[in-house]
Order: sequence, then C-alpha cells, then structure tokens
Amino acid sequence: MNKSNKFINLIEEKTMPIVELISNNKILLAIRDGLVLSMPLMIVGSIAIVIGDFPVPAFQAFMASIFGESWNWWNWEIIHPATIGIVALFTTFGIAYSLARSNDVEPLPAGMIAVSSFFILLVQLENGGFSADDFGARGLFMGIITSIISTLIYIKIIKKKFIIKMPDSVPPSISRSFAALIPAAIIIPLFVIIRVLFSMTPYESATNFILNVLQIPLLGVGTSFIGTEITAGFFNTFFWIFGIHGTLIVQSVMQPIWEAAKYANLAAFQAGTELPYIVTTEYLDHFVFLGGAGITLPLCIMLAFKARSKQLRDLGKLALVPSIFNVNEPIIYGLPIVMNPIMAIPFFITPMISIAISYAAMALNIVSNPTGVAVPFTTPAPIGGFLITGDIKAAILQIVILLLAGLIYWPFFKIWDRKSAKEEEMTKGT
Repeated sequence: MNKSNKFINLIEEKTMPIVELISNNKILLAIRDGLVLSMPLMIVGSIAIVIGDFPVPAFQAFMASIFGESWNWWNWEIIHPATIGIVALFTTFGIAYSLARSNDVEPLPAGMIAVSSFFILLVQLENGGFSADDFGARGLFMGIITSIISTLIYIKIIKKKFIIKMPDSVPPSISRSFAALIPAAIIIPLFVIIRVLFSMTPYESATNFILNVLQIPLLGVGTSFIGTEITAGFFNTFFWIFGIHGTLIVQSVMQPIWEAAKYANLAAFQAGTELPYIVTTEYLDHFVFLGGAGITLPLCIMLAFKARSKQLRDLGKLALVPSIFNVNEPIIYGLPIVMNPIMAIPFFITPMISIAISYAAMALNIVSNPTGVAVPFTTPAPIGGFLITGDIKAAILQIVILLLAGLIYWPFFKIWDRKSAKEEEMTKGT
C-alpha cells in the first residue's frame, strides 16, 4: 500500500466516527427537519418581499402610479407576519414532531406540547398579548431549545409507559389524546417553573437569556470570516473530498446559526436599518456553494466543451444543466473529485477564495449584504445574487467568482483531461 492510500485510509478512519455521530444524531436531524418544514412558507413570504420591494425605482414608480403610494401594503402587513414572521413557531413544532417520530412515539402531541411550552416561556406585553418579534428571528433559538427539552421529556414519559391507557374499543385518535395527557401535565408545569426561575435572574426571561448568552455570541462566531472559512470552506470541502456529503454534515451543526442570521437581516431590512450579518444561508448557497460545492460550474463547462477525453466530454454535457442549478454530485462522483489528489486541490482552494472575496466585498460595503429573503439554492447565477441582496453588483460578483474559479480549475483540468485522454487511447490500442 503506497503512502497516499495510507494517508487516505488514516483520514477516513479518524473522521468517519465523527461523521457518523453527526449524521445519525436524532437531535441534529430534528433541528434540520424543523427548519426545513418552514421553507415553503419562507419562500412564499420571500417572493412577496421581492415583488413588493423590487429594487428597481422604475418598477416602484409604475406600481405606485396604478395602485397608490402604499401599493405593497399586503406584503409587510399581511403575508410577512403570516409566513416569515412566525418561523419560530413552525420550527418549534417541526423539531418536536421530527424528534418524537424518530424515537417511535406519537409525534403530533409532542409538537403541541412544545408549542405550548414555548408560549409559557414568552413574557406577555402589558395588554396581555405577545410581541410578534418573539415568533420570528428573536425567538428562533428559544424555540429550538424548548422543543428539544420538552420532546425529550415527552419521549421518556411515553417510553416508561407512564400514560393513561384507554380500552381497545376507544377510537385511536381519542386514545392518543389521553396518552399525551400525563406528559402534558408534567411538562407544562415544569416550564412554568423554568419561567419563574428566569424571572428571578437579571435576564428576567428565558428569551433574554438565550438571546444574550447563546444566540448573539453564536451568531458572532458562526457568521464571522474565520468561522465561515473553517465551517463552510474547510470542513465542507474536506468531507466532500473523502466522499462524504460535506454540506449536509456542516449544515446539521451550523444551519440554526445561519438561519437566525438570515431572519435577523430580514427584520433589519423590514425596519430599514443596517443589515447586521454577511453570512446567512442564502449567502452560502449563492456565493460559497455557487454551482455546487467547490464551485465546479466552470469545470463542468470546460469538460463539456474543451475536454479531449470523450468520457470527460460526455460527463460534462450530462452534468452541465444540474450544475447551472447548483447541483454538482455528477461531477463530484463522476469525474471523480472524491479521492482525486489532482482535482481535490482546486476543489478545496476555490470556495476558500470565494469566501474571502465575497466577504470582503460586503464588509467594505462594495456589495450589499443579503437582505434575508429566502431564495431556493437552485436559483442560477447571476439571478440568485441579485435576488438575495437586491443589488446588481452582487450578480456581477457571482460572475467574477465563477470566472476566477475557472482560472483556478483550468491547469488541473488540463492535467486530468490529458491523463484521461491518454488512458482512452491506450484502451483503444489494446
């Protein structure tokens, strides 16, 4: 066994237990599912924002001339509060449901109890209502933590059979309701006690504690330049090179942070204040994973139109359309980039450089930060860059990054193409 294979085996031996631990962790998977649950409504809400606040003065003037100055009232006053504005509620229910289901217990009561527990921890306003901010970005981390705690307790009680068992003649829907009665009777008072305990601290509420002690510091680290280079740049690419779906692994841990940053930006965009974060889910999808992990779209174009090797040319044509829509598994596994010491070099370098350039452009206010609008990761460049920022310069930046990625991939593509073409010629000669 040569040194290269020994090194690869060593890396696989050391990393696979960590990967399996993360990818099989029921809590991390439940957090992912809970956040994904809200995506359809997030996209609908974001489309409304794009239409209502489309960043072209001529369009705004035209619509105002027809429908009046406040023509887009339906966006922020109706659709936004009913979609993006209650993301914490969707997430709370979704995490509880997914976590209960993965542990083979009835999931619907778990979601119901988690939402109830979430409301118990919220501090009412003077008129008895709740702040709408607590249902959005501000309450996201509290919703995540509340749903995990309440559901783990719920699972424990159900598994211990500490429930009211109804006769078989009772309809299943009624039996399930009574089975959740004792868990609810335990969990709800427990969260009342938690609320009272937090009210006795300087933070006064669980929301303030989580916001100041957990959410804001984690956002600061997870959305910093170094934090992004390490997570989205290094680890994401590192796992892919060894055949592991790096994006899923990294997002399992980081997605709550990047999603919270997105909603914080959206709240600032609505208020007309400075957008606080550069790194959000959409920033990563449209600048770091542009054309897929490793920014392989330029490589795909080279394969399709410049390769001497027929096999590589066919692969490039096959993978070109998916790559335009930021899906590049055909290239990663078909070229392959996995376990390929030649192509792994540009695959590793390119996203790191893209982060450096795009982060610097936004930090220096050359390009606008993402507004928090949810745009599907399959939206091709340069449309995606424009939609997530409302800034035409972001679209231009995407094109610049793709051109630079092409320059980085070119010499390595030539090496691999020469090698592949030579192997094909040798095969024909035998």
